[in-house]
Amino acid sequence: MENRKCIWKKGENSENTWMCFVKNFDLNSAADKALTKIAVDSKYWLYVNGKPVIFEGGIKRGPDRHSIYYDEIDLGEFLNQGTNTIAILVCYFGKQGFSHLDSKRGGLVFEMDINGTIICSDESWKIKRHPAYVSADENDEKSNFRLSESNLYFDAAKDIPDWFMPDHDTSDWDNAEVIEDALSYWGSFNKRVIPQLKDFGYKKYVNSDELKGHKTKKKEQIKMKLPYNAQITPMLKVTAPEGKRIAIKADNYVDSLYDTKSVMAVYYTKDGYQEYESLGWMNGEYIFYEIDEDVTIEELGYHETGYNTEFVGSFECDDTFLNKLWQKSLRTLYITMRDNFMDCPDRERAQWWGDVNLEMQQMLYCLDEKALLLYKKGVEMMAGWTKDSGYMLTVVPSGKDQFELPMQNLAGIWGFWYYYKYTGDASFMPQAYEASKDYLKLFKMKNGLVVHRTGSWDWPDWGENADIAPMENAWYYMALDSLINMAELLGKQDESGFFIKRKKDIENSYDKHFWKESFYYNKTDNKKPDDRANALAVISGLAGPKKYADIVKVLEKTTNSSPYMEKYVLDALCIAGYIDKAIIRMKKRYKEMVDYDYSTLWEYWNHDGTLNHAWSGGPLITMSKFIAGVRPLETGYKRFEIKPYLGDLTNVKCAVPSAKGLIYVEIYKSADSYHMKLKIPKGTEADVYLPVFGEDKYTLFKLGSGEHTLKPAR
Repeated sequence: MENRKCIWKKGENSENTWMCFVKNFDLNSAADKALTKIAVDSKYWLYVNGKPVIFEGGIKRGPDRHSIYYDEIDLGEFLNQGTNTIAILVCYFGKQGFSHLDSKRGGLVFEMDINGTIICSDESWKIKRHPAYVSADENDEKSNFRLSESNLYFDAAKDIPDWFMPDHDTSDWDNAEVIEDALSYWGSFNKRVIPQLKDFGYKKYVNSDELKGHKTKKKEQIKMKLPYNAQITPMLKVTAPEGKRIAIKADNYVDSLYDTKSVMAVYYTKDGYQEYESLGWMNGEYIFYEIDEDVTIEELGYHETGYNTEFVGSFECDDTFLNKLWQKSLRTLYITMRDNFMDCPDRERAQWWGDVNLEMQQMLYCLDEKALLLYKKGVEMMAGWTKDSGYMLTVVPSGKDQFELPMQNLAGIWGFWYYYKYTGDASFMPQAYEASKDYLKLFKMKNGLVVHRTGSWDWPDWGENADIAPMENAWYYMALDSLINMAELLGKQDESGFFIKRKKDIENSYDKHFWKESFYYNKTDNKKPDDRANALAVISGLAGPKKYADIVKVLEKTTNSSPYMEKYVLDALCIAGYIDKAIIRMKKRYKEMVDYDYSTLWEYWNHDGTLNHAWSGGPLITMSKFIAGVRPLETGYKRFEIKPYLGDLTNVKCAVPSAKGLIYVEIYKSADSYHMKLKIPKGTEADVYLPVFGEDKYTLFKLGSGEHTLKPAR
């Protein structure tokens, strides 16, 4: 970005500032191309010649503490020969959060190249603070401190309608001011690495038509139903006297566990008919409009947006429970994607790396390649924050507390190689490797095992009776394995000796310290073995196959894990060859969530906390990876395995996205045999296992690309 003049109004850096910018210019001919770069702190809405072009542009600051992202778009198709108008609404958060580091300077940097003619941000732009965005009602609670987004208050009587249209008179507006020190606060400029939001357009609520024409006789709370948990900006069309208050909240506005508040919107009416969209996104399954008396509802609706990816993976079988669980896992994953992967879209919107690691594993079985960019952006930010802090942080970007939860970080390092094995994408690997190498060196060793690293607080998982020492050593061992593989890929084997020795030390010491004849154990409050510790022993490979039968007995009867660690317990059961027991456990543990009339999964096993937490979606992986049996054998799915397990099921259909294309498998059970239909992408090979009816064995087929039908030989 060559032009870096930041424009704004001096001193207007208070929380939740909304600023309007307008630039008029002439073109002698139509523009074939108009490459445009836009940077703001914090968000913007772009109009070209009165047409909305970008809805909620910009992403939160990064990829490190001293930088900011800019968007790059081609506006050529929107420009005309003659006079043109660029209008931009900028929202400056002015507030820290667990997913945003405030620069302390609102502003706009704009640069457009039209066949060599440069239009850039300077004093010629007209600017006006939007007067309708008013101060918060002092009787309302603010959004909680974890969020950088504020509640929005809009007074329609102070609105400047159609200010973004070409014929709007801005002659009495101020000229923009160049903020000389802004760029030192913003830091370096980095091109946006994720797509613009996907716009699903305006929609009516499920029950919108039922409220049409309803006039409130007293203050009423109107409950509007969404078809599923979605990221939305609420809209309204009403007729009312001036000064009536309409407050808008989602059903998850209050976090029941922490009693914290998410975002809300308040609209004050003007006189007569009016339409309004509150631009601060919220999410939920129900939206509540608290409306003063004497307001006539013409229509209540919403504008749905979300991360720009497609649902390309699928899973379907003859078990309704499993189908619902897979779909709820998918919906929960999607609702926790926007600027970054997040733990939840209401209380925090924060990129906790333990959550991200699970979201990454899920997306590999259900979303298209654009989802990969969100993970890579997360890795970029983790590495960027590591440089400043000197150690790996668990929550970035953050303008609040700087958290280090070592076991989440170790899981994330293990995940770097997991991601590469599935995708073959090593573009992020140098950053990931350096951050991981430095972090793993911070751990001390004693008697062949890791010396416990507490971090910000001692958190192996929610719940009781966590056996920390075997868990931490297994995670560290898995992270070492990932790092050693990364070093080899990057040609840095000479740096591996230190880590190879540590890996060997743990291999030689793990059983001596933790194996107790029939399970792994060190210390728990109830003096019994922990499911999480035993599961990680299997996943890491520290527990050999001879121990599996004993460990499975622990996993059958012990349920300490939260939904965060439950995925790893299910993995361990499947790796050990007990997929049937994984299904039994899955149905038991997720029963309440699946039966509950809600489209997403919860943070905990009960209703405490948020009802949309992506770390709960591990069963999506279990079903696609182990029940349908699709998993890579070589990097990037050059060669992969299809080894289904049906158990009591009679049919399974599954589609899995891969770096080579969509893999499709359908298997069904007839009266006395199994049949399979397959689509294998071009340039790949598959080891396909057809179950033998009535026996615990398979027939192996080695197949190339194309469509195949398999059935037992007669």
